Amino acid sequence: MSTQKPIIYQYLDYRKYLSDYYNTAKNSDNPVSFRDFATLAGVKAPNFLQWLIEGKRNLANKTIPGVISALELSPSDGEYFKLLVLFNQSKTVDAKKKYFEQLVNIRKVMKIPPLEEMQLEHYSAWYNEAIRELLNHYQFNPNEKWAYRKLGKQLCPAISEKQARSAIKQMLKLGLLKTDSNGFIVQSQKFISTGDEVQSFMVRTFHQTMIKLAEEAQDRHPKETRDVSSLTMSISDNCFELIKKETQEFRKRLMEHIKMDKDPDNVYQMNFQLFPLTPIKKK
Repeated sequence: MSTQKPIIYQYLDYRKYLSDYYNTAKNSDNPVSFRDFATLAGVKAPNFLQWLIEGKRNLANKTIPGVISALELSPSDGEYFKLLVLFNQSKTVDAKKKYFEQLVNIRKVMKIPPLEEMQLEHYSAWYNEAIRELLNHYQFNPNEKWAYRKLGKQLCPAISEKQARSAIKQMLKLGLLKTDSNGFIVQSQKFISTGDEVQSFMVRTFHQTMIKLAEEAQDRHPKETRDVSSLTMSISDNCFELIKKETQEFRKRLMEHIKMDKDPDNVYQMNFQLFPLTPIKKK
């Protein structure tokens, strides 16, 4: 089977790659069906590829070589595909980070635009979003003497001049910040957006970082400048859904108050966590 394949190095979701591959293959001079692909991959289930694309099945490690063969990928392309599968299907943030770093290294060699990598770095460093919010009220002119050093000291904990400079440069490139007519760097209205798989990974990484920072805050800040509380409870599935809805509505109300605050002078982080302490019972 020979067909014009999508360039795999442009993907960070193997299911999206398979979908684009199949759409190309089925419309080629030698159309390929789901059954044809399954046969070539050495899989008995005729709808195997469809299940992968729709996310109804994961790709088992033992089946990856057969899929690579069916896709007619070169050894280097096949290795990238395997890493994609491992990255997409990993359950923990640490495992995803490991495979993502390997994908990034390959993409650098292939000179793929590093937008997703920059987005990951944005979320993995807690101070990036903090700086972005700080610039909502802190006047920052990069041409002033020691501008980046002063900026870094505005945060708690303080960051280095190098970190502040790197954060500003990165957010300007991502379009999250802009330079106004007076030479000050300010917020833009643009927000990060990318594929669901990478977006989910980045958000989980960001939450992990902020949870750690919240733990450190109990020793770093006096109690009158923070509020930490918790609630352990026994609830039904219906009550769980109600709590989720109430939390979402609460966040929306908070955002309205924040929008109406015309004179901000501090940057705060608020985390919301709701998670089970016992195995989930399916009904």
